[in-house]
Amino acid sequence: MKLFRIVCLIALCCCAMSAGTISLQPSATTLTLGSPLTVDVNVAGLTDLYAFQFDIGFNPAVFSASGVTEGALFSSIGVFFSPGFIDNTTGTITFIGDSLSGPGPGVSTNGTLATITFSSIGVGSSSIDLANIILLDSNLADIAATASGTTVTVSDSASPEPGSWLLVGGALAVFLGAAKKGVRFGRFLVPASLLGVRRPTRSEEHTSEPPVTL
Repeated sequence: MKLFRIVCLIALCCCAMSAGTISLQPSATTLTLGSPLTVDVNVAGLTDLYAFQFDIGFNPAVFSASGVTEGALFSSIGVFFSPGFIDNTTGTITFIGDSLSGPGPGVSTNGTLATITFSSIGVGSSSIDLANIILLDSNLADIAATASGTTVTVSDSASPEPGSWLLVGGALAVFLGAAKKGVRFGRFLVPASLLGVRRPTRSEEHTSEPPVTL
C-alpha cells in the first residue's frame, strides 16, 4: 500500500513538472499614454496541441483593444481561426480560437497562438489576463497547462518631472531679477520697459542690483 502511494506521488510530480504553459508576453511593461501595445499569446511545453480557445480580460479605462491576429504556430495549418469578439466597454475579448482538421498529430512545438493589439487610452495600471482556456489534443482530450497574464502601466508623458519645474522657476527668477533695470547684450542695454517690467522707484534703485551682462 505504501509503495502504491509512493508511485502515485511520483506520477503526480512528473505530470506537474511536464505541464506546459500558456502566457502573455511581454510579462510586464510600461508605456506612455497614446502608445500602442502588442501582446502575444504564447505556448511552451505542450504536446499534440490540436485546438485551442481562450478569452482575454483587461481594464477598459486604460486600454482599448483594436484587433486579434492569428499567430505563427497555427497560421499555415489551422483551418478555422476565430479572432473573437471585442467588447471595449466590459474589457473582454471572447472566443479566440483555432483548430486543425483531420487526423493528428497536433502541434508539439513552442510558438504564438495569437497576437492582440491595444491602444492606451488612460493613465494607470492594467492587468491583462487569460480566462476560459481550452487546450485539446488530437483525441480531443484536455491538455493541462499553467496560465500567466501580464501587467502594463501607462503613464502621462505630458506631465513634466518635478525637477523641471524647479529649473524653470529658477531661470525665471534670474531673468526677472536682471530685468529690474535692464539686460545688457554686449554693448547694448535693453531698457526694462521693453522687457515688460515696470521701472523701479528711487528707493528700489538704491537696493537693486546693477545690470547683468550676458
